[in-house]
Amino acid sequence: MPSTDYSTAGASICCRLLLALLLLLPVTVGADTRLGERLDGFYAREGNDGSPAAAAGNNIYLKFFEDRWIGLLFLPYPYAVGMDAARIERAFGAARARTDSAAYLRGSFGEFDQLATAQIERYGYLDDRIAFECGAMSACTLRFGEGYIELVKPGVINEHIVRYHHGTAGGNGS
Repeated sequence: MPSTDYSTAGASICCRLLLALLLLLPVTVGADTRLGERLDGFYAREGNDGSPAAAAGNNIYLKFFEDRWIGLLFLPYPYAVGMDAARIERAFGAARARTDSAAYLRGSFGEFDQLATAQIERYGYLDDRIAFECGAMSACTLRFGEGYIELVKPGVINEHIVRYHHGTAGGNGS
C-alpha cells in the first residue's frame, strides 16, 4: 500500500477552499464605504455654536472610522464654541484608541479643559442608509444628501432629523 503524506494534502485542499471563498466574496480594499461616508475629517451638527447647541447643552460631532465604526462626540456648550477642528479630530482619535468595542466614554481625551462624552459604535448598511445604535428606541439611520448627512433618530410619535455638515466645527456647512 502506498504511503500518503496527509499533512501536505490537507494544506493543499485548505488553500484551494480558501482561494475559492475569496473569489466568491466581493473584494474591498481598505475601508468599506458604500454610501459615500468620508473617513477624513468629521461632520458637525447644523446649529453647533448656536441656539440648537444652547438648547441641548452641547455641540455634537460625528466621525466615521475604518472597519465600519462610527463615533459621536458631545462637547459642552458654550465651552465648545469656536473649538478648533484639529482638536476635535485628535479627540476622536483618542476616544477610538481607548476601546475596541462599542462604548460610551467620558473624558478630556487629551484635548479639552472640560469633560466630553464620546459614543463609539459599529454601523451597518440598511438599503441606502447607514444604521447604528444611538440610545433611541430603535437604531438611528444616516441618509446622505448633497454635501450633508441627516441623522434620523426614531421618536415615540415623530422622527427627529438633524443635519450634519462635513469638516466644520461650527456645523455651518462651509
